[in-house]
Amino acid sequence: MKKPDFETSLKELEEIVEQLETSDLALDETLAKYEKGIKIYKQCYQILEKAEKKINVLLKNSTGDIRTEEFKLKKSTDMKPSSNEE
Repeated sequence: MKKPDFETSLKELEEIVEQLETSDLALDETLAKYEKGIKIYKQCYQILEKAEKKINVLLKNSTGDIRTEEFKLKKSTDMKPSSNEE
């Protein structure tokens, strides 16, 4: 069976988070949804890692020659949660 694509998995993960945040689920249901969410999260993370490895950036040097270089994702310090989100 084919694994769902990133967008489908992310949508499903968002739905699980919404249910966990807004529903009064029994403990067993909560744990089951949490486990499913973790599995989906890991799938999404693997998809993103795989995509990151495939991305190349075209760079043009001062003489106009074009070369490819592996894309490396920089971690941003700007992504700290605001005090409203904590």
